[in-house]
Amino acid sequence: MLKRDGHVHSPFCPHGSKDEFRYYIEELCKKGFRSVSFTEHAPLPPSFMDPTPEKDSAMPISELDRYIERLTELKEEYKGQLDVLIGLEVDYIRTFEHETKAFLDQYGTHLDDSILSV
Repeated sequence: MLKRDGHVHSPFCPHGSKDEFRYYIEELCKKGFRSVSFTEHAPLPPSFMDPTPEKDSAMPISELDRYIERLTELKEEYKGQLDVLIGLEVDYIRTFEHETKAFLDQYGTHLDDSILSV
């Protein structure tokens, strides 16, 4: 049976864990997992105002390239031990579908996985 964790957040999310990717990867390897999907909260549409008091619902767009680059490095490093998937948890926000689609058109080719949050 394939052991897989399909929904992991990281320090790239303001309200996520402060543990580094490597910590998760090493722990999952020890426990016999074969796959992990890091699914950080995608940046919100530019014209959408984060409704949370802390404004911490999503990764800032300024961090997205670094997130993808770091996971790409780890994906290669752990090849054969653990399938590291680059993902995002994308919020469905009514009336912002066009902006969300434009974002996915731009970044979707860099992703292995995604979750839609409604």
